[in-house]
Amino acid sequence: MKNLILLFIIIVLTTVTSSATEIDTIWYRTMSAGAQDVDFTPDDKYVIAWTNSIEFWEVQQGVEEFSVPIETVGDYNFNEQYLVFAHDSTPKLLNWQTREVVEGFEKENENIGRIRTAKSKNEFMAQSINRELWDYHKDRNIIYFWDINSKSKIDSIIPIEEFKIKDVSWRRRILDYDYLGSNDEFIYVKYDDHNNIVQTLPTTSRKTNYFYHFYSIETKELIDSIFVFQEKYDDVSIVDKITVLSDRTKIAWNNKGGEINFYDINTRQYYDKLVYDTHDFVEAFDIEFNYDESFVGITHGYNLKIFNMNNKEKIYEYFDGSWQNLSFSNNDELLTTNIGSYLILFPSHTGTSSVEGIDNINVNLTVIPNPTTNNINISFGTPINDYMKLGIVDLLGNEIFIINQGYILSSDYQTNFNVSALPSGTYFIRLEIGNDIITKQFIKE
Repeated sequence: MKNLILLFIIIVLTTVTSSATEIDTIWYRTMSAGAQDVDFTPDDKYVIAWTNSIEFWEVQQGVEEFSVPIETVGDYNFNEQYLVFAHDSTPKLLNWQTREVVEGFEKENENIGRIRTAKSKNEFMAQSINRELWDYHKDRNIIYFWDINSKSKIDSIIPIEEFKIKDVSWRRRILDYDYLGSNDEFIYVKYDDHNNIVQTLPTTSRKTNYFYHFYSIETKELIDSIFVFQEKYDDVSIVDKITVLSDRTKIAWNNKGGEINFYDINTRQYYDKLVYDTHDFVEAFDIEFNYDESFVGITHGYNLKIFNMNNKEKIYEYFDGSWQNLSFSNNDELLTTNIGSYLILFPSHTGTSSVEGIDNINVNLTVIPNPTTNNINISFGTPINDYMKLGIVDLLGNEIFIINQGYILSSDYQTNFNVSALPSGTYFIRLEIGNDIITKQFIKE
């Protein structure tokens, strides 16, 4: 059975359809469990997989170097010195550079839910969850706030749990939450309001309404609300994703249908949208922006798509994989994702190139043979008289060799370069033309 699963994942990662871009997979590895989230360390030396542990996978060789057990997904604190997580109903800090776990928080009576950290202060928030009672009707609607410096609770918010609409009882359940605002002055809370608690209600009358509510941290008052969608008894697809953008005052979220909506919490207005699929009921499993938000990666169904945010055009699409969580490296060169318990690393194909730049399809940057042991032949086509720099970089973006730089004298450039001195591993040919950067992966055996 294990061999069949491995064969399946190899087929998934190597299958190319006529309209899909080839995935230059750098490596894929089997994790201890399916990932709930993935990320990079700030120095891009490790891929982090949040499974039943925080697993640290070294980027260059794809080796798991260490792990720390967890019960919930966490996040970096405001200055990225620590990863905030929970284990055994106790918040903890992990210094990801020294691998030291910092204790000092009190053990909670109940389990701790998804941890979200503030970005302007040393604080985090999490839902309280009673696992013994945890089901559709008995969730805990309490969100607590902790101060990281004092390692103590400092506040809480308890939204309404039950209410009535036309004498029909409804219950509200917390699904997600995070900080908002340039100074973390707001939070959003994603709810579902459902009337399934009324057992005598006819099946056809049962439904669930999904909302994003926005609260003031200081006053705990509801300041705005977005209706997401309604789920009825014969329509059970409820996947949708929200992402807080870098300035913390805007969100990008997907509801039913293949589009991402952009919303400004300060102006209380929608200001943009991106259509990533024209079919109905194609919800995003994840929405991930690169460092400067010039590109966005979206996973939905069996597709992974990357869009240019300047012109809303799709630049890459990968098929045939149940792609789930996404994360761009901080230098934008790499993208990590998971398919179940398989962790995958491959080039982002965005690099640090300008949004209006040329692409690899027009330039047709080619590197053969690949893999190689000694020589590689490099070719590309572009208008003459452009100034270019051609080099080799490693997975972290460090420049290893400069092969050539100067003005292009031929529209069909070709050169041969000996790489026998390179250690075995994965590298990139990087072509810089003006402000544009095009990369092509190759493997030195």
